[in-house]
Amino acid sequence: MVMQLPSRPISLLLVCHSWNEGNLLRIGVEEALGDLLSRVELKTDVRQAFEAYKENHPDVVIACGFESGFSEALTINIRKLDGKRHTGIIVMAPVDENVDHTVANNYHAGADDVISSNTSLAILRSKLITVFNHKVAADELRAAIHKLATMSLTDELTGLANMRGFLKKFAQSVQRCSQGKGGLAVLMIDLDHFKRINDSMNHLVGSHVIKSVGQIIGRSEHLGNEDYAARYGGDEYIVVLHGDDYQRLILRADEIRKSIVSGEFRFQGFVASVTCSVGLCFVESCFKGSSEDIVKEADSQLYKSKEKGRNQVSAKKLGDSVNLDHVRRTNLVDGDAGSNDNRVSGVNHSKAL
Repeated sequence: MVMQLPSRPISLLLVCHSWNEGNLLRIGVEEALGDLLSRVELKTDVRQAFEAYKENHPDVVIACGFESGFSEALTINIRKLDGKRHTGIIVMAPVDENVDHTVANNYHAGADDVISSNTSLAILRSKLITVFNHKVAADELRAAIHKLATMSLTDELTGLANMRGFLKKFAQSVQRCSQGKGGLAVLMIDLDHFKRINDSMNHLVGSHVIKSVGQIIGRSEHLGNEDYAARYGGDEYIVVLHGDDYQRLILRADEIRKSIVSGEFRFQGFVASVTCSVGLCFVESCFKGSSEDIVKEADSQLYKSKEKGRNQVSAKKLGDSVNLDHVRRTNLVDGDAGSNDNRVSGVNHSKAL
């Protein structure tokens, strides 16, 4: 079987206990691999080698001539930083009465290959290429797994999180809140009379609107570093905003509503515009209630926005002890608009129970 040559030049870090021995190895490797190398760096101290690794992230590390324990420590620390990329690690171990123990320990630490310090340059060349090819394959596999994991947590149409991705983050947010690390607000957002777009234009236009609104919600001016949004389903969205200022969070929710309302969505010659209704539930830092109660109350507030004439934000601050078992998921789509009482500048405030 013909060995596959590297797909690109290899960056290499040599770590040797002796500068002279390391320099001889560097010269030999450069002669053996030639243009297959892009960079060779030599270090004689394990700590310095680790710092060089963190700075340059070489494709392959070769540790040579160290007593048992030093190469294992370097390998373990590199593996802790591998992350989404794999680093090829070759250990050149001395052949002595402890060789079996040394080989076993280095493999256990995570080395890709363990060979004799007396290995010829021809064999070292083959080993290095093999380890590099394994590194490339491992990187491709990790990238594919990461992509699949991301796709499994992402709504394909909007690019926002799907509910699986949302619930994973939301559980962490509620836990941090319960630990006294800040308050949060959950927003339920529903497009008003969305069915009319599908009926009067077509479903492709409707999908374009859903996608575009998701992009508006996800803008950096609406979501801070800790905030996130998801597509709840159909033309509904759910958003988590972090902060301790209840009134400020209500204003931020209304800014999202205004951005959606001011949008003009063009697709296949059609021009659509929408309004939206928003329900907000806020909980203070150290909230000890359930995450389900927060979502239920945000949903209840959304229904109030619909009842009061749509295109507004209704909000409530939720206490720890509250029973929302009576709240049921309601049909929020396209009922007749109710009265517009208690609506002030598009925002309807409710006090805590």
